[in-house]
Amino acid sequence: MVEKRSIIEELGEDELLLPGLVNAALIANDRIKYYFTLLQTAKAKAENPASEFSDLMVERITAGEKDASLDNVISSSIKLDDGRFVIPQSDRIVNSIYDYVTEMILPFTIAGKSEEKEFNRRFKKLSTYVPEAETESIGGKEISGITSGDREHSDSIHILVMDIHKALNRLQQEIAGEIIDGASTYMLNKTDKKLVKAFMKGLNRTAPLKFGHPGLGTTATRSSSKLLIQNDIGETDAHVMVIEVQGMNVSITYTDVHMPRLLFFQSLFENYGVKWEDTLSKSGEEKFEDKIFHLCVGKYSATDTNKLEGLLEHLGSRIVFLIDWNKARKQLRNFMRNRDCIRVLKWAADNERGHRGFLVLGGAQLVFESLEIASKIPMRYGEPLHQVIGREKTMEFFRWVLEKSATGLLEKQTHLFIQDEIKAELLRYFHSAHEDLMDLCSEHASLMVEMATTVHESLLYIEYGADADLIKRNAIRAKKWEKDADELVSRVRSLSRRIEVAEFFTGLIIVADDVVDYLEEAAFMTTFATSALKSKNIRASLYTMAEIVLKGCQAFLKALYASQYVTRSFNQEEMQNFLKSVNLIFDIEEECDDALRMARTTILKESTDFREAYVAMEIATNIEESTNSLMKAAFTIRDNIFESLNLWGMR
Repeated sequence: MVEKRSIIEELGEDELLLPGLVNAALIANDRIKYYFTLLQTAKAKAENPASEFSDLMVERITAGEKDASLDNVISSSIKLDDGRFVIPQSDRIVNSIYDYVTEMILPFTIAGKSEEKEFNRRFKKLSTYVPEAETESIGGKEISGITSGDREHSDSIHILVMDIHKALNRLQQEIAGEIIDGASTYMLNKTDKKLVKAFMKGLNRTAPLKFGHPGLGTTATRSSSKLLIQNDIGETDAHVMVIEVQGMNVSITYTDVHMPRLLFFQSLFENYGVKWEDTLSKSGEEKFEDKIFHLCVGKYSATDTNKLEGLLEHLGSRIVFLIDWNKARKQLRNFMRNRDCIRVLKWAADNERGHRGFLVLGGAQLVFESLEIASKIPMRYGEPLHQVIGREKTMEFFRWVLEKSATGLLEKQTHLFIQDEIKAELLRYFHSAHEDLMDLCSEHASLMVEMATTVHESLLYIEYGADADLIKRNAIRAKKWEKDADELVSRVRSLSRRIEVAEFFTGLIIVADDVVDYLEEAAFMTTFATSALKSKNIRASLYTMAEIVLKGCQAFLKALYASQYVTRSFNQEEMQNFLKSVNLIFDIEEECDDALRMARTTILKESTDFREAYVAMEIATNIEESTNSLMKAAFTIRDNIFESLNLWGMR
């Protein structure tokens, strides 16, 4: 397990360090023994230069000392005329011995053992010698004072080390515990073990989602009246969690170098009533890779044992979702806004899917490759995905990606198979977002055709003297369709705001909605026509214009459908069908202009009163204005097609 000693010391929970400190002290003992032998052998070589002595390389490696230059110490040692010895690096060797003795005494300080005071008293007395760094010389008396093992003669550093070693073995036996579901535990009582089991139940349930990443090592120990549980989370020095359980009260101390991840961690307990104190930012030791870390403390009081165990289980199950969290957030930020990234990661944690599977499969690069294979996606360079398919669909897509990555890897599916599924799903999402907008525009165009049909039918009914109530019912239907069309405009504008590159759809439906407005007004005016329009020629001219606009609306709907085929897979036949429909609309607009002039002439010649002239002129004008807007909408579609073709040509 990775021991995060510095940060645990910062948090003041030294008891959690005790097992690791004992192990470190035993390793220090092995190093000191090597240094003792090195000094003694160097002295012997200096006194007997003609004799052969081992360089102690094997002993050095066995002790874990990595500095190979120490292998030359013995052969290079000499005795001076004044009886002193020049031993290369003697100052470093002696200082290392002092440092390691201090490390051997530390566990007794943490454990509050009585031996600690006596060991420190003896060490202070025996470590008065200060080695000379410049001359690398040392006296025989000093060497004996360090390395002698003769108790009858006098005390020495060597004898002190032997005594500390014996005490360490006793301490190790005293604190030796057991492994509980993967947690290293020490000095626990029966209740403690049950709580640790609850914590480890949650941790082990989600631990497979780390997919081989280091971390999640857990240590638990009893300190006076409280149970302490520590988890090292990952590899970052200042990323540690310490849980303190005292009775029914739980205190969670969490440290992190990333404030966003700390806030994310707190959000994982929204349904558990954990109360978080104000977060503190602290400066760590120089050896921390990040000089600043943030610390928060959460408090929880359980009403019964089941709820206490439930919190600990939930707490254990959340830790895996902190591993590489910031890395995942940064990679998702290539495609979504930051707050949306956090929402997706929160969903993945709440649903126990996590983000590590996504990173294992390639992370952001996987999605970039998916976009590259979709060579015909009209996506400009540098555009975030949420600007193309919309925020909601982008979040929905990445929730699916994180779930598929986790479940696929857990089911031992091959990386290639999962990656191919993700690529296919991205294409489906991309086309779906734009198809939704196109469907709304097509539905709007269908209402446009219905409106034109209603105006055409009403003028036909008037020509044949139909009942006025029938005309009014048509006008009422037209008004309802206009409201339906306005709702479609609102939906397109709302959706387009989440798809920034979808301004085409907004522009198109706004212009097309003018057609609906003009036709609804024309339908309304037909309710006055049954009594106002006495001239047969006026009625005929208006009916002719209604036929023209109906033909134009039908051509527009056809052009809209044809444009979808052009954008999906361009070929010459599809392009010709589209252009024919668009050009027909242009011709219809000119035809309606001519029909308006003829209608005006007829109205001016044959109107018998102002009422007839006004009603007829309003109907004619609104029909003609609708064809003008129809032409503008057709231009909007045509320009978008040509722009898309230019983008494809640039690829």
